[in-house]
Amino acid sequence: MGIGKGWLRQVAVVAAYALSYGLLRQVSFAHWFLPAGLRLLCLLFVPYRYWPAMIVGEMLPLAQISYDCLDQFGPTYALIKLFPPIALAMPIVHWARSRLSLFDGQRSVRVGVLLLCTLLVSLATAARDISFLYTAREQAPGDNPVFWQWGSQYFLGNYLGILTIVPLALLLRDIWREGSLRTLGKRLASNRLVLDSIGLLLPALTLLTWVAANVKGDFSFVARMAMFMPVAWMALRHGWSGAALGGSVASLGIALITPAEFDVVTMQSQVFISFAITTLLMLGARIATLHARDDRERVDGRLALQLAQQGLYLGELRMRQTADALEQVGSAIQQSHSRFLARLHNLLSATEERTYYRQAIATQQQVFRLADSLYPRTWQSRGFPSTLKNGPIAKAMDDMGIAFDCELSGRGLSRLDPGVQIALYRLACESVVQLFEPSPAITELRIVLRGGETRDRRWVVLRIDVTFDRTKALIEPKQNEREELTYRLGVGGLGLDAIRDRARIYGGAVHTRAIPKGARLALLLHDTTRPVTLN
Repeated sequence: MGIGKGWLRQVAVVAAYALSYGLLRQVSFAHWFLPAGLRLLCLLFVPYRYWPAMIVGEMLPLAQISYDCLDQFGPTYALIKLFPPIALAMPIVHWARSRLSLFDGQRSVRVGVLLLCTLLVSLATAARDISFLYTAREQAPGDNPVFWQWGSQYFLGNYLGILTIVPLALLLRDIWREGSLRTLGKRLASNRLVLDSIGLLLPALTLLTWVAANVKGDFSFVARMAMFMPVAWMALRHGWSGAALGGSVASLGIALITPAEFDVVTMQSQVFISFAITTLLMLGARIATLHARDDRERVDGRLALQLAQQGLYLGELRMRQTADALEQVGSAIQQSHSRFLARLHNLLSATEERTYYRQAIATQQQVFRLADSLYPRTWQSRGFPSTLKNGPIAKAMDDMGIAFDCELSGRGLSRLDPGVQIALYRLACESVVQLFEPSPAITELRIVLRGGETRDRRWVVLRIDVTFDRTKALIEPKQNEREELTYRLGVGGLGLDAIRDRARIYGGAVHTRAIPKGARLALLLHDTTRPVTLN
């Protein structure tokens, strides 16, 4: 049963190849030979075990042509005509597939190796075709310039036929591999390459083809040469995929206006368009490589930002655990102190007992204040906006005698990712410390927080304004207020560069400037595109 199925597959390959070869030959001519593209395309992707079947499949249509030429050119010409060109192309393609790494790891074709293979196959096929002239004529080939003309015709026909079919087929293969058949229509409708082809490439090449066919003289030649310009635009915009699609359409346009007889103008047009397509394919492959590298760097950068955001959030969770542990330690200290004082109640005077009790309360409050600086207690009960308005910043400003005001506006503040909220709070604390100078003294601090949403992505702007009193700074200098504020807000006071680096992790920016009687620091943060979820 397995042997029978294998023979059926071989017969199917023979029939399919012979039919495709015959159909493409009907719409081809010597200087635009599409079966050459079919030949190379099949050798690229058909497994080696079916190659003998393709030789037989190519010999079937050639047998009819050879038989028709038997009486006119003799048996030698008929035998050479019967020899399938695919047999000459097979060693070249096998060498390119096995030794030159024609396919990369993702089974994509290397354009440079493909073009080299195209050149060698076209030369081998042209050598086979030119050998017909040695058998069909009595005079030596060197005595007649027709051999050079026909040799170039055969080479250009095969080369341009390959460039017309193979790159376009590779493009269609890549589009097919992007998704299933059900989503093919939707993917094509949203594909920028398809849209640009319909909107620019096809109208431009149609117009140039019409001008080249209906206008005589130099304008016709200029129109043919100008066909490479839309192809170049497609290559610059879409890489080798644009060059493949544009080159196939331009080659078709050249073929439609090419006369049946091979003349000098036709040869010049085909040489130019072949050179243009080859160059643009190589350029497009390089552009595609650069685009892929940029995409990888963009993905790596996005992943690095997500990892940095994840790390910051994990650090905040550890600080929260530390704050919870400190609160438990403070409560334990208070309970131990109370039991100790109860045991010494009869040995201590009332004054000493009150003094020890106040010291215990102060110690417990200091521990609670440290825990609150690590992770504000109001965060869990009241949320981020209330923490910013009534949390450690407000308490620190009140203890220092600085007027404090906080204004919240916009929307989406409560819907920000938890990692962004805690990062915004830490940046607010760092910014307050950054603006807090020992001299001149700060008399007023104002925080304005505004949230919004643009293109389905939330953002938040934090603005901190401080007002200086230079006279007060000269009269009542305070040397340790900055250090005390750093301790109470639980930040490192690392400076403006650290604030900018933290803001960049969330796609933000920081700006500082002087305002009348003070200074301003403003920062912008974007919500994470993928919320950080931690268990």
